[in-house]
Amino acid sequence: MQQGNILIFPTEILTFQFNTEEIRPLIDEVISKKDDIKKINSIYDNHGGVGDYHTDYMDPVKLYEYEKLMFLISNYFQNNNNPFLIKNYWTAIYSLSGLHNKHIHANFVRGNEENYSSVLYLTSMGETKFYNPNPTCIHDHATIASEVGKLIFFPSNLLHSAENLIDGERIIISANIKLKR
Repeated sequence: MQQGNILIFPTEILTFQFNTEEIRPLIDEVISKKDDIKKINSIYDNHGGVGDYHTDYMDPVKLYEYEKLMFLISNYFQNNNNPFLIKNYWTAIYSLSGLHNKHIHANFVRGNEENYSSVLYLTSMGETKFYNPNPTCIHDHATIASEVGKLIFFPSNLLHSAENLIDGERIIISANIKLKR
């Protein structure tokens, strides 16, 4: 008798890691623009009513160093015959107990323009929690810890949340992306 397992409907999360030399100019740029990021849109401040959370989602501050890094990522995908286009990006800053409740970035069907989202971690504070859409699975969620320079891509309709339970600032840059895989 043979026994085996078949894994069906897995969710792929793509990861990249920038080293300190590659990510430092972007961190410096975000720190220099932090006050502008925090004040640009108060609608999303304290999202979820817990802790301190700021984002420039509705009117993002332009980040030249981020765009340079994404140009490298774009080349990687295009060199592998995967068209890649950033539709929009924004910065989020979480202080202690900062929270962004469960959400998705798009409710898409095949062919939607923004089928992937990304998170680039600029600090090692907090985590992103992804919720399993498969109710028959034994695991209801998976977490990815923030790590400076880590960039993740995930399907835009994957339910997720984020929080910072550590004293300090969690800083990320999120994006919605058109990516053919």
